[in-house]
Amino acid sequence: MPLLHLDLELAPESVSRARRAVRAFVLETWPSAPGASDLADDAELVTSELVANAVRHGATPVTIDVDADDEDGRRVVRIVSQDGGSWDGTDPSPWGGRGLTIVRQLSVDVVIDADAWGTTVVSVLQR
Repeated sequence: MPLLHLDLELAPESVSRARRAVRAFVLETWPSAPGASDLADDAELVTSELVANAVRHGATPVTIDVDADDEDGRRVVRIVSQDGGSWDGTDPSPWGGRGLTIVRQLSVDVVIDADAWGTTVVSVLQR
């Protein structure tokens, strides 16, 4: 099972760095598979939203771990975002609050675990 690990700074440029790395990782995992480009698009967007949330609301360290595997004839990508910030599920800003909705729409499963040490979001994508 291929694995990608990224340690990211709490900076806006981390979003594009993570997005590019995850897209390349998915395409390298399944270089000629049908639907791999669509899965890479979804993984790229989910990663972008998760890292943007971590940069906006989180605290260092910020990490992204991605694994890719074939399960029951489907390609599965798990994206795990971890940061040192606390998460309360609200966004009082009228300019935000849609990122997690996008992640949930593209994922077959999303799990959020927040405790005193930080927040972990696991998104599972499948094609």
